Amino acid sequence: MSNGQAKGQENLEAVKQWIAERETQEDHGEYERRGIVNRSALFSELNISRSTYGSNAEIRKLIEDADARWYGEKEADTKAHKAARERSEKKAAVTNAEVSKLMDQIVKLKAENAQLKRENEKYAAMKEVLLETGYQPR
Repeated sequence: MSNGQAKGQENLEAVKQWIAERETQEDHGEYERRGIVNRSALFSELNISRSTYGSNAEIRKLIEDADARWYGEKEADTKAHKAARERSEKKAAVTNAEVSKLMDQIVKLKAENAQLKRENEKYAAMKEVLLETGYQPR
């Protein structure tokens, strides 16, 4: 086993022991921060690098399981996600309404442009006749 793997195993055992102690002493509430275990306090207490949480999947799983067991599901996150989704859906609906309104305006402007082109052709023909004959046609 390489030195990194041995250190990872030692860290894993330390976290397992820490979780067992918290469950025995039932003092895990002291380590709560925003509904989860305060990772900084945990790693500081165990003298483990904070990056271990990201690099060691077993430690991450242990801590996340302890979070769920001790503090329950993340209702705040669920509520925040729901609120964010509702805001996003509302914004999308507003954006869709604006796009639809702009598309209608484009259709109207294209129709108006076509009408103005026809009128312009009529007046161009009148101008041509007036220049050639000196009389305005009816």
